Amino acid sequence: MLTNVSMFKTQAQSKLILAGEHSVVYGNTAITTRLAWATYCTINQHPKGELLLVDGQAISWNRDSLIQHWQQLQQRHQHWQQDSRTPLLTQLSDLPLAVLARWQQSHALPSLSLHLKSDVPIGQGLGSSASLIIAMIHALNQATQTQLSLTEIKAMATHCEQLAHGKSSGLDVAAILLADRLRWKQGQFTALAIDTALPGYLVDTGNAQSSTADCVGWVRKHHASRQDLWSSMEVATEQIAQSLNSAHESTDLAEAVTHLHGCLTQLGVVPPKVQQFAQAAQALGWAGKLCGAGSISGDGGGFFWLLSHQDPRELCAEYGYPYWPLTSLTAPSKGDNP
Repeated sequence: MLTNVSMFKTQAQSKLILAGEHSVVYGNTAITTRLAWATYCTINQHPKGELLLVDGQAISWNRDSLIQHWQQLQQRHQHWQQDSRTPLLTQLSDLPLAVLARWQQSHALPSLSLHLKSDVPIGQGLGSSASLIIAMIHALNQATQTQLSLTEIKAMATHCEQLAHGKSSGLDVAAILLADRLRWKQGQFTALAIDTALPGYLVDTGNAQSSTADCVGWVRKHHASRQDLWSSMEVATEQIAQSLNSAHESTDLAEAVTHLHGCLTQLGVVPPKVQQFAQAAQALGWAGKLCGAGSISGDGGGFFWLLSHQDPRELCAEYGYPYWPLTSLTAPSKGDNP
């Protein structure tokens, strides 16, 4: 039941995979950091179930409609397992309704009005789906006084994310829930030091034309058995983890970052324009790599981690890419995350 307090507000940050994209799905290490961009969920008492989306759209829901919606998403997921071209989420309301449907399977769900807002760029590898899911679960947990444990929140969020991405490693959920910077492997995590600022810049190469599920499916179809590639990526990722945990700057970081970008290019998830940008950066003596799932079509690939010793204004302007110093986006969390 709802408490006497009429409104609850929660938030969940986004995340950036610094290393280990795609290879993490095959049991290897990934390195992540939280970003300040977040999803916000406000819950109010309401006589009917209502969902206010980030685009201003209002959706009504009730117990029966949520059951039906969950069944539809499960069917899509089953079809995706047979053919990765099957779309998993077809409209903006699909995922938040899935969270409500999953919640009511095991917990009380009174009539509520949920209002979602987000400043997390969608479809660019920042865990926007996991951020939305976690913000909603935090809000429902508080508003209904359910008192889920961190382990239970993690399990529920990963279940919901599976419907969005096809196959979830659980990484996005863990990265947002567990630590500001972490090393993750096969469900186990180690918090990394955050007293040293992350070097470099975050460059926006544009929205990926392919979903995470599209890219995961492509890699599964064409490269799942590439143990040589996964092993090579694992070595470079562990090298990055060691470099970030060290107080001393090292050329090892730049070398590992460059190597991983080459591996992602082999996987076919780095668009040609982003490849050209990376080559131009290397010609200047810099290093960089695409972060996140990437894209198998179009020009945009999401965000790019650029290690440069000077402001990359001219290069980014040439490609029309906005950018931010990573230090401005990776301050320690202050939200509702445990």
